[in-house]
Amino acid sequence: MTRGQFTHRVFKALGISKTLHNRRAFAAWMQAEGGSAHNNPLNSTEDWPGATLYNGVGVKNYPSADAGVEATVKTFHGHGHGYEAILRALRRNAPAADTLAAVAASDWGTGPLPETILGEIHDHPERLRELERVVVAS
Repeated sequence: MTRGQFTHRVFKALGISKTLHNRRAFAAWMQAEGGSAHNNPLNSTEDWPGATLYNGVGVKNYPSADAGVEATVKTFHGHGHGYEAILRALRRNAPAADTLAAVAASDWGTGPLPETILGEIHDHPERLRELERVVVAS
């Protein structure tokens, strides 16, 4: 599964439109996460059957692409962490920078790096396609 396929499946499960703004936000976010946790390009810490620990902050390796998508979707439904604001931005097709500001304000822990990557995507449109082709699961 590629990052683009992962994005499509998460968006579908959450009722989010696969727009250019949303794709840019997710691509920048996944690149900023930078980890190589198996089936987990957003570095979710959601517990899941068969998951193993990837690092000391609780990021998980998921046993399958399906498990990674489902665990990520479940993470978004967690209350009290600021994830609601991320979902609102994605559902209203906010500019990617607004969605990434919601990510930075949440407990996800990504920080400001996605906005820098977003600038690269804006300056080099082919960069979005490159980032979406990165394989996250076999």
